[in-house]
Amino acid sequence: MSKLNSEFNYRYQVIGETVWAKIQTLHGFLDGRLRAAVLEEVADLKYKAKLWELQDLKDTNAKHCLILEKQAELLELESFHREQKINFALNRDEIACLQKLLAELYAIAEPTRIAGYTDEQMYEANAANEFTHVIGREMQAEIIANGRPSPAKLHNAMSNPYTFKVLQSWGLIPQDAFLLSPNNDPFRIPEELMATITSGSTLRIAGECHVPVQ
Repeated sequence: MSKLNSEFNYRYQVIGETVWAKIQTLHGFLDGRLRAAVLEEVADLKYKAKLWELQDLKDTNAKHCLILEKQAELLELESFHREQKINFALNRDEIACLQKLLAELYAIAEPTRIAGYTDEQMYEANAANEFTHVIGREMQAEIIANGRPSPAKLHNAMSNPYTFKVLQSWGLIPQDAFLLSPNNDPFRIPEELMATITSGSTLRIAGECHVPVQ
């Protein structure tokens, strides 16, 4: 018998690098714990209903086998009353923990809320920022472990201009690297490549890759 998660896990290990992403994740956990709390009352009502059913069977002189069946059902419910009681108490503690952590996070997040925006709208507005921090930390981990970010992670960093520019400002991508513009016309040479062809220079792409132009 234990909590679903510890305060340490909720504070440091849940999904979310930025405050709004953490709020979204913790609200998901809190909703689940609140639904579980309702089951405490459900269990109590079901137990009382069984008691009344047994009493009705006795009052109406029902068959002995039916009375025994109902008594067996009650014994089965009572067999895990102690464990159930402990689990519900742990669940209440977890709800209190989540509410405390959310209050701390909202104190940090509220000054950044866009006027009139709901939490859900703030999650969406924060999406690029969260993605950037996730990729940035993954690249940082790869640099610490291997000395350089992987091509796959750099490709993720190039998925949107915001992430690319922020990671450049953090020094995770070289300052002279640039994003290639998508070429949706198969018969058009991209402008960046055309410029290098006419100048005879070397094309520098994100990361350490250099593409010499013939």
